[in-house]
Amino acid sequence: MTKSNRLRELADVLGVPVAAFRNSKECYHLHVDPAGTRWILTLDAQGKPIVRRNSGDDGQTSVEECAFLFLRREEETPQRNALIALIERLLTTQLKN
Repeated sequence: MTKSNRLRELADVLGVPVAAFRNSKECYHLHVDPAGTRWILTLDAQGKPIVRRNSGDDGQTSVEECAFLFLRREEETPQRNALIALIERLLTTQLKN
């Protein structure tokens, strides 16, 4: 699957245009829980959006998951809500340009 197809799939899941994801290449911190576990939105080596979960105890990356699968799996968690808010903010910024 190409980068374009992955972005299209994520956009379809979210119900947003693909163009909304084209300009940002940064890493976004979504949430830190009381134990210090951090959820970060970034791109993998192929340019696919992923959510990386870093354990607070040992500091090692424990999980990397496709962003669209993360949205489907997580329910009403602070990290999911933060990802949705970030997507909304990026879309708003993109639509204003």
